[in-house]
Amino acid sequence: MNKKIYLLPILLFVLALTSCEETKEVSKYDNWQSRNDAFIDSLRSVYDQGTVDKDGRKLERFALLTAPDNYIYYKVLDPVTGTPTENNPYEYIEGYEKSDIRPLYTDTVNVYYRGTLINGEYFDGFKGPNPTVFDRPIRVGVSGLLGGSTGVVVGWTEVLQRMTVGARWKVFIPWEYAYGSSSQTGSGDGVDIPAYSALIFDMQLYNIDNASSNSLEVEEE
Repeated sequence: MNKKIYLLPILLFVLALTSCEETKEVSKYDNWQSRNDAFIDSLRSVYDQGTVDKDGRKLERFALLTAPDNYIYYKVLDPVTGTPTENNPYEYIEGYEKSDIRPLYTDTVNVYYRGTLINGEYFDGFKGPNPTVFDRPIRVGVSGLLGGSTGVVVGWTEVLQRMTVGARWKVFIPWEYAYGSSSQTGSGDGVDIPAYSALIFDMQLYNIDNASSNSLEVEEE
């Protein structure tokens, strides 16, 4: 009888630890939609205040072609070029080109990218802070409808039509223009994407497959 009494506190302690672990896992994405909405709202505040980051960059935005009252926020980053960086001899892109050409809705493009959730969790794309010579761009149809290429979310369709070849942006896509209320399975070592996830992409437009027949040259203002 005494042994059972002594074992009871130990059993309760073990159950408490198990409960804590389960609660931690379950609560990882608690209030996920509202947290993602709040994240996008915070970007709006940063933009309105004209805040400059440590690299001297401001948050920029554009109105969506499909929803002019809504915006996608982004920052222009330094692209990885054909020359290795000082920090990593493998951080370069073979065949790097830069031009004032930007893709049209009907074009097919090749893009380097890294995707994360608002909590920093990685779900797809190149794994390091920058693409390397070992990474390969993904071939996608800007419209998401072209045969033989990977489809894209609405946010990508909007972003790609504004990027020029060789440009690199960090973009923040609201969940409504990502996968919406649907969840998605992560790729490789990446986490799964919960429903109502705003997505953060580090994107570098490598080239336009059919630039000779389509594409649009940016006019100087």
